[in-house]
Amino acid sequence: MPKVKKTSTSQNTSATFNIPNKVHRQAHNIRIKSALAAAKRKEKFDRKKVEAKDPSLRETRLSTNLPDTIERKRVWDERIPGAVPTTTTAGTADEAKAEGVTGEEAAAEAAEEAAAAAEIAAHEENQATLAEDAETAALFPTLDRPPGAPPRILLTTSRFNHTHDQAEELANLFPNTTYLPRNNDLGIVEMAKIAAKPTTIDPATGEVRKPYSHIMIANVESKLIDALTIIVLPEGPTFRFTVSNYQPAKRISGHGRPTSHIPELILNNFLTPLGKTTAGLFQSLFPQQPQFQGRQVVTLHNQRDFIFFRRHRYVFREKRETEKEAGFGLDPTKADGGKGMEGLGVRVGLQEIGPRFTLKLRRVERGVKKDTVFQWKGGMDKVRTKFQL
Repeated sequence: MPKVKKTSTSQNTSATFNIPNKVHRQAHNIRIKSALAAAKRKEKFDRKKVEAKDPSLRETRLSTNLPDTIERKRVWDERIPGAVPTTTTAGTADEAKAEGVTGEEAAAEAAEEAAAAAEIAAHEENQATLAEDAETAALFPTLDRPPGAPPRILLTTSRFNHTHDQAEELANLFPNTTYLPRNNDLGIVEMAKIAAKPTTIDPATGEVRKPYSHIMIANVESKLIDALTIIVLPEGPTFRFTVSNYQPAKRISGHGRPTSHIPELILNNFLTPLGKTTAGLFQSLFPQQPQFQGRQVVTLHNQRDFIFFRRHRYVFREKRETEKEAGFGLDPTKADGGKGMEGLGVRVGLQEIGPRFTLKLRRVERGVKKDTVFQWKGGMDKVRTKFQL
């Protein structure tokens, strides 16, 4: 197999600085850059000729030359205290092996040790998952709701708010949500107590109103929602988010109209214990019996600790000849993302309903406005490869 000569990017440009004339120095630098570009172009065409004869070389090159992204360099955060898994003391081979052991016996002992190590690793992974779930349930028991208990959300705004269209749009986003303009005399703690144990009479039924499961406070600044506080009633926890890039549905080109169907929920890339807790909060805001006939889906995608919120309506249709296969470029094991599900012949059409916005988790409190569990600080961004969610 012929070898392709690789071009070195470290060209000797010391002669450039020894030329006193500025015009000649610039021309010399241009000649060096042109020669380097020509050499790289020749290397590219030579590589294409070699890979055309042997396509496996291209697949090998793409599988090995993976880009070093921040996600690939991610440093995993330590788990929350109390969630340390317990390890088993499985029997291992003696460190001091007796002399005169044959090769077959040594290979058998090595295989037994490898099997024992794999069993211990699998047990530790299982224990870690169980410990995370148990710790999350112990810290935030109200997030674990049975499927038969749909949430009831009370939405209000900050004090002295005179823009209600965005709050009403947010109320239509979450099912079973009641929007109530903020009473300037009540604080958040007082509103949480009243929402958890209401005393007013519902005129429709003549009975005392049912208690709410969540209270949501949307902070409005300059006629835009810039913060969101969500409290799980009655005893917390409390989540504080900042909202950025809020775009109402009417400003989205080609947006659709929402229906009253309960949407499907997609929670993507919440991997740490704090991320799983945050995902549990969003899961508790939506009923766990989606109505598939509405074909509505709400997506919460976590990327580098920023949560992107989108709402779409989908439809399945036949693939056109000019389109690529479904799932094209979504295979993380391949550098090019894979070719998708070839032969399926089906594509998914999406229509965004809106609104769209971006959330950033700032604070998590165990109760209602007390006992801070997590708080985002500016210094956390110094290590760009370490994510909290």
